[in-house]
Amino acid sequence: MPPVNDPVTLAEIATLHDAYEKALAANDIAALGRFFWDSPDVTRYGVAEHLYGAEAIRSYRQSNEVVVTGRKRLRRHITAFGADCAVVMSEFSQSVRGKAGHCRQSQTWIRFPDAGWRIVAAHVSLAQATNESTWSAYADQTAAALALALAPDHRPGVIQNLERAASIAAPLLAHALPPATEPAPVFSA
Repeated sequence: MPPVNDPVTLAEIATLHDAYEKALAANDIAALGRFFWDSPDVTRYGVAEHLYGAEAIRSYRQSNEVVVTGRKRLRRHITAFGADCAVVMSEFSQSVRGKAGHCRQSQTWIRFPDAGWRIVAAHVSLAQATNESTWSAYADQTAAALALALAPDHRPGVIQNLERAASIAAPLLAHALPPATEPAPVFSA
């Protein structure tokens, strides 16, 4: 097994990741492109896009407006495997189109003999905001209102399902309707 977390490799990747974040904040498309492996085998999954190959990543960067502001790193964990492979996992707070949120990012970095360090795979996702105490209280109050016994070993699953249902409904509830929208008619027999 290669040595894990060589301090020199960790420092190199931390410096590169900081530079990547600086280029991202400045929307420096050319610099961002240089961080990625120039290959049809590089992959980047974003919140809403699946990009396969360096050309797809370049096209995406060039054709999309900057919608992320106020990006602040909350946590970063780097793991290096030998001197030529590292993984960066990070969490950020940021605003996307003016809406505050929490996101996660993973990057796999490989050192190539002819090109140096490059990102070969990346993934960005939004973290689902949850308030466990709210759903916990809701589950307890609903069970009491319905006079249902909520078994202690079932309670975590009930809370998890409430959180999931809320995350599924969130995009629909966030969609603003014009004031002139009328409710659908009600038909009865």
